[in-house]
Amino acid sequence: MTNFSRIWVMHVTVYWYYIIYVANFIYDPFFEMHDVQSTVGKNQGVIPDLPNQDAKRYSLMAAGGALAPLICLVGTLAEMTFVPANKHTQRALWLRVLLFAIILGADVAPTFWVWPNGDDPNYDMSKVNYDAVYQSKPPNKLKTPDSGKLSTWKAAYAVAIVQFIYSVLFTMFLSLMPPTLMFKPRKKNRNSRGLINRTFAGNFPPLKIAARSISLSLWGAIFLCKYVESYFFLALSFKDPFRWLYQFSMDPATCTEKFLNSNLCANQNYITLAFMLLLDLVLFFLDTYLWYVVWNTVFSVARSFYLGVSIWTPWRNVFSRLPKRIYAKILATADMEVKYKPKVLCSQIWNAVVISMYREHLLSVDHVQKLLYQQVTSDEDGKRTLKPPTFFVSQDDSAFDQEFYPSHSEAERRISFFAQSLSSVLPEPVPVENMPTFTVFTPHYSEKILMSLREIIRESDQYTRVTVLEYLKALHSDEWDNFVKDTKILAEENSSNFGQASAYGQAFAQDADKAEAKVKTDDLPFYTIGFKSAAPEFTLRTRIWASLRSQTLYRTISGFMNYAKAVKLLYRVENPEMVHLFGGNGSERLEQELERMARRKFKFVVAMQRFLKFNKDEREASDFLLRTYPDLQISYLEEMPAAEEGGQPRIYSCLIDGHSEIGADGRRKPYYRIQLPGNPILGDGKSDNQNHSIIFTRGEYLQLIDANQDNYLEECIKIRNILGEFEEYNPPTVSPYSPAAEPQPTPVAIVGAREFIFSENVGILGD
Repeated sequence: MTNFSRIWVMHVTVYWYYIIYVANFIYDPFFEMHDVQSTVGKNQGVIPDLPNQDAKRYSLMAAGGALAPLICLVGTLAEMTFVPANKHTQRALWLRVLLFAIILGADVAPTFWVWPNGDDPNYDMSKVNYDAVYQSKPPNKLKTPDSGKLSTWKAAYAVAIVQFIYSVLFTMFLSLMPPTLMFKPRKKNRNSRGLINRTFAGNFPPLKIAARSISLSLWGAIFLCKYVESYFFLALSFKDPFRWLYQFSMDPATCTEKFLNSNLCANQNYITLAFMLLLDLVLFFLDTYLWYVVWNTVFSVARSFYLGVSIWTPWRNVFSRLPKRIYAKILATADMEVKYKPKVLCSQIWNAVVISMYREHLLSVDHVQKLLYQQVTSDEDGKRTLKPPTFFVSQDDSAFDQEFYPSHSEAERRISFFAQSLSSVLPEPVPVENMPTFTVFTPHYSEKILMSLREIIRESDQYTRVTVLEYLKALHSDEWDNFVKDTKILAEENSSNFGQASAYGQAFAQDADKAEAKVKTDDLPFYTIGFKSAAPEFTLRTRIWASLRSQTLYRTISGFMNYAKAVKLLYRVENPEMVHLFGGNGSERLEQELERMARRKFKFVVAMQRFLKFNKDEREASDFLLRTYPDLQISYLEEMPAAEEGGQPRIYSCLIDGHSEIGADGRRKPYYRIQLPGNPILGDGKSDNQNHSIIFTRGEYLQLIDANQDNYLEECIKIRNILGEFEEYNPPTVSPYSPAAEPQPTPVAIVGAREFIFSENVGILGD
């Protein structure tokens, strides 16, 4: 009610205006004769001369405008329970309550005088039967009306018009103005109390002229269409049901009930009408969301065309310009001491992205060879030179008939999004040494960490004939084929290392038909369950493949640990002198330097609330995570008995990682063990779980990630651009709370990113 009071005002008050305007039977006994399509009381369809009841209509509509200050008044009272209870804030809130009460009273009071004086005195209304469903004859017009009543009626009519205008103006004001900015002077208060003690419902960042124009156009189009459509299809269409229920009457003697006697039946029409009005009001709210979706889509598509990032964009150079955009937007080349050819630098970034997709089994070997930059001998001077892949130009030329990745595959989606995202405006990156430190923060409670082999290859219940692995194979058939080929190569290498003849070697000693049958038979286990040998390294590969395509914590961690790879990649590419200084690519000293920089700039903390209560499978999975990613940090809660008998148990927040020492009991010894003042789990689950772990985060920024999200290397290399959105690379030298500080642009506190929901084929959408 506090934060969204303006939404309530825009809907409830306008809905009242509409309903009262169309429900003329409430205040006009001759409403049926005003209807052009009705024949009641008319001769040859001509509308007779009828009393003017507009004074009652406008006054009753204006009285509904009191709902706007009433809603704001309730929101202000609710706000008092949130803001600090000091003299300054409470005085401002009570002043606002008083002003809202005055506005409400001024909105309602005239109705009590207009309503009894709103009947047109030019007509004889003494013979009107107000209990009738409708009047069959028009009233008689008086030749000499009472001059006193006529003057009073004209005054009531004028007051009703002024009252309605007053109501509409204040409804518009309360709809457009945030509650905490009302009734305040426009001067800027630069003292510390004025900045710190703002009430929480009106701190909105200012928009630039272009952004504000687009915002006003969007919401103007939404409410214009919404109000026009809602009047005809919700308010006007509800007129007849409203009328018949309002005028319906039942004899109480014919309907009695045990507990309420005849009260329920006598008021049945009003109860039904109340429910129908409530439903109509709900639809009135939902109409806004409908038009928001429509117009938001229109504005988003137009904005995408303007930025060149739409999937419908007519520009076909999104791929041909990709190398130049990588050089200009991803790499911080302005601060490089020695300038290198853009092709040399871009090739390292692009090749790393392609190889990461190959390792995730999104691309086959043939696809990788077509997508990589490769060194070839130049025809001119015989020197080795880099040859870019034809992929960049083939996308703009239909003459090329090559497949660079499977059609409609995950690789195609990721490469396309990466290319389109670089066509948008991005903040300029800073060198890796200067980029801010950040921490990825993920809460975990009972989500699956790593799928077990039993969960993958067995049927989930007696009514299911499809295993999880078979379902995933059907969804990702190309990726499964790449995985099987990779596993077969690994199996061949292991067989040769142990001196065993492979199936292919044995097949050459037999005839061709038997050889082919032998190979197919030997390959059957690979294509069925992903391995032929039950050795742990092969079964683990299948578990990882399935876990990376399901909603598991391992998928989230493996995706966001790509930040460390991205930092190493960018640091190595942008500092070629450092690479030569430490002995070139592949040297141990270089790897240590890259690891040092990655640990300095990036940390990953997982808050595992149930860590000490894990079962055997969960403990093995979490230990596998720490062995795979030693720099991953896990925080958990440890509960100890009370120091005194009858006291509260002591709860500690602990932190471990893959480098932690393993004790005699097999558990890792925590680096930090901090006693908390009480139980941090207050009932909010994951959010409370995160709160006790914040002390273990490091850096200027936090990225909050749920346990069912994923990330990729090509998105991680844009981390410096994302951090640049906070606009804090050049902070002011004077404290913003100082009276001497100059007005600064509103700082960016939160940066959101679109989330690709991958669970639509695995479970409930966004589960």
